[in-house]
Amino acid sequence: MADESAARDYRVSAVPATPEQTEPNIHIKTPVPASPAPNLNPVNQPTAVPNGRVAASAFEKVLLMLTGVITIVLASVIVATQVSVTSAQRHLQDVDQRITKVQAKNSDAKQTINEMLQSNHLNDVAAKDGLSFNEANIRNVGK
Repeated sequence: MADESAARDYRVSAVPATPEQTEPNIHIKTPVPASPAPNLNPVNQPTAVPNGRVAASAFEKVLLMLTGVITIVLASVIVATQVSVTSAQRHLQDVDQRITKVQAKNSDAKQTINEMLQSNHLNDVAAKDGLSFNEANIRNVGK
């Protein structure tokens, strides 16, 4: 019915009331109480709570306090755990730095060993001590 032409016009089908069709005149009388009913049990009457504050029972107060204490304890545990994790990460970084230093020393030592095992270096050391290289005394063994 998004378009106005599709809407129905009910004014045409409405039948005007004729004077012959009068509505009956009905009067209903309501009884008026003479006096308000006396309050038989004033102790059980609900009392108004001032300005939207709701009274809390002792159980609710204890439950709220317990919830607060648990929240504080859990927050403290989280902070302590975070501190220990940070400390462990710092210790891990220190160990990683030491490992890197030792690996660098090992690499330097391997490079020095490889330089000393080269044939020209061995020949120089042998020449200093008066030794000579004799090919006739060398045997090649192979499988």
